[in-house]
Amino acid sequence: MSFDWNFNVRFKMFTAKAATAAMATLLLASQTPGFSGSVSAATAEQVTEAAAGENEKQLGLLDNEVPEGANISSKQASENILKLFPLLEKATISSARFDSPNSFPPPDYKAWDIGFELREGNRSTGFSATVHAVTGEVLSVHLPSELLEKQFSDSEKKLTKTEAKKQADEFLYKAIPNLKEDSFVAVAEPYANSVQQSLFGRTEYTYSYQLKHEGLVSEAETAYISVDQSGLVTGYSRTTIGAEYPSSKAVIPADQAQQKFEEEFDIQLAYISEERFSSRNGQKYYLGYTPKNSTVNALDANTLDRINSMTGDAIVQDVSQEDKPLKGSVAAFTPNTGSKLNAQQAEKLVKKSFNIPESYKLEYSQLTKGSFASPNHQVWSLSWSNRNASASYMFMRDISAQVDAATGQIYSVNIYQRIMPGMEQEKSDTEVKGKTVTKSQAEKLAVNTVISLVPDASKQFRLSTVLELDDARTFIFQRYLNGIVVKDDTVQVQVSNDGTITEYYSMVAAAPEQLPTDVKPAISYEKARATYLEEFKLVLAYSRYGGFGMGNGEAVPVGVKLAYMPTRTDSPLTGITYEVLDANTGEWKPMYGSTSGTVQVTISDIKGHAAESDLQNMIQHGVLIADEQGRVFPDRVITKGDWFTYLARAVNPNLDVYYSGDGEGNLYADITPESPYYQAVRTLIDQRWLAGADPKSKLNPEEEMTREELAVLLVRILRYEKLAGFYTLPSDLPNLADASAVNNKGAVSLSIKLGLLPSIDGRFMPARKVTVAEAAQVLERLAKLQGKTDTFMNGNRLY
Repeated sequence: MSFDWNFNVRFKMFTAKAATAAMATLLLASQTPGFSGSVSAATAEQVTEAAAGENEKQLGLLDNEVPEGANISSKQASENILKLFPLLEKATISSARFDSPNSFPPPDYKAWDIGFELREGNRSTGFSATVHAVTGEVLSVHLPSELLEKQFSDSEKKLTKTEAKKQADEFLYKAIPNLKEDSFVAVAEPYANSVQQSLFGRTEYTYSYQLKHEGLVSEAETAYISVDQSGLVTGYSRTTIGAEYPSSKAVIPADQAQQKFEEEFDIQLAYISEERFSSRNGQKYYLGYTPKNSTVNALDANTLDRINSMTGDAIVQDVSQEDKPLKGSVAAFTPNTGSKLNAQQAEKLVKKSFNIPESYKLEYSQLTKGSFASPNHQVWSLSWSNRNASASYMFMRDISAQVDAATGQIYSVNIYQRIMPGMEQEKSDTEVKGKTVTKSQAEKLAVNTVISLVPDASKQFRLSTVLELDDARTFIFQRYLNGIVVKDDTVQVQVSNDGTITEYYSMVAAAPEQLPTDVKPAISYEKARATYLEEFKLVLAYSRYGGFGMGNGEAVPVGVKLAYMPTRTDSPLTGITYEVLDANTGEWKPMYGSTSGTVQVTISDIKGHAAESDLQNMIQHGVLIADEQGRVFPDRVITKGDWFTYLARAVNPNLDVYYSGDGEGNLYADITPESPYYQAVRTLIDQRWLAGADPKSKLNPEEEMTREELAVLLVRILRYEKLAGFYTLPSDLPNLADASAVNNKGAVSLSIKLGLLPSIDGRFMPARKVTVAEAAQVLERLAKLQGKTDTFMNGNRLY
């Protein structure tokens, strides 16, 4: 069986059976490449499902009791947290829970989960921190925004990322007792430099570390620290395991491992997306060379077997299984050509191809925008539940599906087995005792399913990988166009041992017109393979495996193996699969493109401009995005829609990356879900920087913006509209020669007084159009004003 490491990461995401844990894994994997294992509930502000299992102990107050399996009490755990984060003394400890997993699958060690609460009037915010119950080490804390806002307002500091790293390093020594200087490595993650910091709001930097065991880096021992611009540590997350480490002495020497790696290492030509995380404007692809299948998996240092990072078992190559053409016995997929499907018709299509038990009733149906693979399509999100399940409703089995409302194509079907440890698992209505299907029978079912549900599947897809699980087999189908792999365009089908399909995902994004027309690369296969082998080396380290939810709702035990791991640095986190070699330029590029959703280019038209510094800062923060020639056209007149977009990106530079057109309809008569300004306007409404949605009125986003109109919008952002009403006379603008030409004297007066929109040679010029450069200058001034007024970015939640 061959195994694609890249898919391995995605597979971990999708097989997590707790819906919350699956989403958390997806988020963490996309932001922290190389992270594997259970997801800490405190690495981000997220909601987790936690069942009150038999081993959990809910306490109203802290005490000195040390429960069985722990070395510290809840009181000691809370004291350890407050030592590291004294700011939490402003919060109230609301609960203490022992042996709380706070993640799924649960870790293989005991932990204290200490709950905190911040109360302001009738409003309260709850959050938690985790402490290892045996070692007493703090494992996760994430300070909430409410607690940080005042510190941000009071601070005048603005550290660079390099300066803030010193604070992170110092904190690491405090957080991990007896940590030695040479017992960890800082990880330069491939995506860290491409993550945009917002112009508005607190600037936070995140640093990653891998710890060592007996002098060797361990994938199972990681730490993530967030530090804001003032030097305050705002978040900390630590992964560890309870499993025993094997000896650090390799049975097989490094030169033999290197020889095996070089002999077996192979690459393939593939279409790679330049903007993997951004789908609003469609994907763009280039030709790149990527490692092929399992040739990048870690090598067991004692056997030289390649390690399956899900199970820890050796990967057995099955050459006959690779790139296997699809031959089935069913009719090919035919799209719906009639009117748009309703929910009942979509449900009927799902039931035609998948077994939905009679006891499961459709309880949820919503028409939404599609995911990255179908951003311009309307998709039915369906969910079936069985309220008569023996398990509690929160953790019973659910079935979900997504169906294209226009074509009828089914994008996903998933039977969630959300049974937590310690709870009796409900048996499936379709489960037949003692009945199993052979591998060939399961494969036939999977192949027929793909042919019948995916357009042109027989021509475009090949069976590439089969994963053998205890109670199921997962078949992964890879897409090819022009005989070349389309990276990440895959379909996966999981067939349980009783012949039931429990998971189906179709992730197909590339359209033929988006692909390069020239399929012959400038760099040869031989040259590309040699380049990879020159760049990458094997590092003796501890490879982590297990800790993932499987088809039966249970978790594969976590463990570590001594392994030779391919990497460009001394840290296995920066592995061989995170960068790809451009087949035409020979440049190394991030595998999944820029997290800012834009291709990085050299800016070509701002040098020497009067506003060069401000323009450069807007580009750096993702407010302005250059075209493919590196131009931002600084003297171009902007429209109102441009300003809305700049302002929204100043709050959230990843606006285009995480684009979602899902909405309740038109925000304004000329801001529909299909509008390029929809997400920006929705962001500004959420910030209360625009009045609430009004589908009957217009924003006129295509109109060119004047200086006076900009002044009015600035007053709205600052929430000084009523104050502006006191300045209505020409005498309120005593130093302006053209005061009589200004209609909104209050807005103009305040904009001048605050230095946001100064006069020009004694005149305001209210009708003059605003340029890109002037907008950049205003945004720069506005950014410096945050925290210095009563409202703007002060006590204001982003997004």
